[in-house]
Amino acid sequence: MSRVKVKELMEHALKHKYAVGYFESWNLESTLAMVRAAENMKSPIMIGVCGTYIGEPKRAYKESVTVYQAMLAKIAEEASVPVALLLNESDDEEMVIQAAQVGFDMVMFAPVFASEALPLQELTQIQKRIVEKAHAKGVAVEGEVGELPLFNSETGKLHEGEDTDPEICRQFVEETGIDTVAVAVGNCHLKEDGMVTLNFDSLRNLAEKIDIPLVLHGGTSISHEDLSKAAEMGVAKVNFGTGMKRVALNTMKAYFTEHDVDKMDPNDVLGRGGDKDIMVREQEAVIRYVEDTIKALNGENKAF
Repeated sequence: MSRVKVKELMEHALKHKYAVGYFESWNLESTLAMVRAAENMKSPIMIGVCGTYIGEPKRAYKESVTVYQAMLAKIAEEASVPVALLLNESDDEEMVIQAAQVGFDMVMFAPVFASEALPLQELTQIQKRIVEKAHAKGVAVEGEVGELPLFNSETGKLHEGEDTDPEICRQFVEETGIDTVAVAVGNCHLKEDGMVTLNFDSLRNLAEKIDIPLVLHGGTSISHEDLSKAAEMGVAKVNFGTGMKRVALNTMKAYFTEHDVDKMDPNDVLGRGGDKDIMVREQEAVIRYVEDTIKALNGENKAF
């Protein structure tokens, strides 16, 4: 099937009561692992990169949105399941528009700490500009109403969020013309120290009042049981990133504990692709994570 339009993907998910997993990659190997897992599960998938991360001013090297799109697109084209590409959560309007122009299937503008960064009126105008230019290229746009809490693993501190107000969300969707909307109903960004409690009454209310697909960010913070329930209630997409990076890091940490790499052929450790290759071990860990998550999203055997 390979590349598929976001609208088609979201409509299929809603009709068949599953949620598409958006899995955010950080390199070639992680992207391949995500798609291989989706193929194993015979599930649709969305892949992409975080615009805020690749556009981070303090990065050692400037990144190219065009290069990332080319990598993702080629992997998607060779996949045996439906795949769509997302530039996720960029706080740079220019980058979001560029991503739409170079061929991402969906783009998202999202300022860090939205409630503090931009008044709703200004955010609305930015989204309207992005929607106009993205739709002209046949590219979908995701917006966000409300703000997820943000957990800092290093300090243990939590930046408080703001739950999505259904009426504000409805007005924002109508005025901007966005295609999907991320909502805050108890979910949390970057949280790893236990599961959150979703407000299913709020989610049900939003699903009844909002006529475009709902999205949950912060998938790592949501239990598998609640993911399944949210999918059945009309959530069409859930985003994952932090959890996969943690399993990858834990895999590498274990590898160096178990192996004395100073006494190994470096080509076995990196590049040969055999059972001693650390990148293979990392991919296998990510594959298992994505497979388990797809099952929780009710996405197994939903490829079309």
